[in-house]
Amino acid sequence: MKKKALFAVAALMVSISAFAQQDANTEAPKWTYKMSGFIDPQFWMDTREVVSAREEQMLFYPAPKKLDADGNDINAQPSNNALAITARIGLKINAPDALNAKIFGYLEGDFTGATNDGINMLRLRHAYLNMRWQKSNLLLGQYWHPMVAHEVMPGTRPLNMGIPFHPYSRYVQARYTQYFGSLELSGIAAFQLDNKSVGPDGGSTAYLRNSCLPELNAQLCFRGEKLYLGAMVNYVLLQPRTFTTDADGKKYKTDTKIGSTAVSVFGKLNVSELSIRFQGIYGDNLTEQGLMGGYIESGLQDDNTFKYSNFGTTTFWVDLGRTKGVCRPGLFAGFGRNNNFGDDINADDKIFGRGIDIDNVWRIQPRVGFYPTDYLNFFGEVEYTNATYGKKIEDGGKYHYESDYNVGNYRFIVAAVFNF
Repeated sequence: MKKKALFAVAALMVSISAFAQQDANTEAPKWTYKMSGFIDPQFWMDTREVVSAREEQMLFYPAPKKLDADGNDINAQPSNNALAITARIGLKINAPDALNAKIFGYLEGDFTGATNDGINMLRLRHAYLNMRWQKSNLLLGQYWHPMVAHEVMPGTRPLNMGIPFHPYSRYVQARYTQYFGSLELSGIAAFQLDNKSVGPDGGSTAYLRNSCLPELNAQLCFRGEKLYLGAMVNYVLLQPRTFTTDADGKKYKTDTKIGSTAVSVFGKLNVSELSIRFQGIYGDNLTEQGLMGGYIESGLQDDNTFKYSNFGTTTFWVDLGRTKGVCRPGLFAGFGRNNNFGDDINADDKIFGRGIDIDNVWRIQPRVGFYPTDYLNFFGEVEYTNATYGKKIEDGGKYHYESDYNVGNYRFIVAAVFNF
């Protein structure tokens, strides 16, 4: 009996070993994970008050003059600050192929918060899955807004990343790209979350949701060995109100909407160790992208509806920078103009947007980066931004702005970056 038992156990062990060897020789689908991110404390000083977000780290332009009783500018007040909220962590997950496509997912967050009240709290930046076929690609999830041409983003270090000249926002979206050799044709349907449109109830995603149409974008790009060029058109439809209220307090359902269009050209040229990047934008109601613009709501009409009209902006920026070596200098320059500056506005109109009283804004921003290693970098930048504000001129129940004065701000920035 003992011999039979030993023989049975030996046979079982041989069988298990054989099955294990068979499993070892069979390659299972592989999942791989790669974590990345950085820590980048930034220190800066401004020479005056600024229009900004996130504890002034995201700078738009200098604040207008604010005169006291003696004619002194209260906003001519220097200040300094330091933050590390842009520290970032990301995770890329490569999955086995499915549906004949290469699959990966990406999660990324930082600590800037979705609003100023959320600073130092983990905030979702990117969260998407990507499916790549031989001649097409599908991205689903939260990613850069399609107006942000991620291939040609400025090389600046501060959080504002070139706003109010370069758009800066992320939307949940479905982005499909078809490849035709060197040409890439993309169609995107996008939905708001952190970067909301503004309207009668403040910042809200409801204006886009109530229109029952996602923000739509189409773009065509050429990708060469050293040259990348693209053009896009963007359309957003908003419904600011679902009802109106007359002078007697009676409510009336409304579905009045406003549509806004923007076009953009962008590109990048790599020559030896130099990268040249640019983008030009002409469009309406781009306030949620960090640019000037918005829309105007005229007074209540006889049919208990409001009329809407856009005000827009033209922006252009260029960025030059060295891409290799220990010392990497660079330069960013941008210009933005209010396309409707000087237009008449009714006294009872409501303005939803940014920069209606500004004629133009421009910025010059030289920088230098020191790269002793891939994982440890140091940066220094000087950012000068100048805005031309208008003086309000009233005339017979209407008003408009005329160029009145320029005001500028110097921002001095130093940063250390630890990449991992």
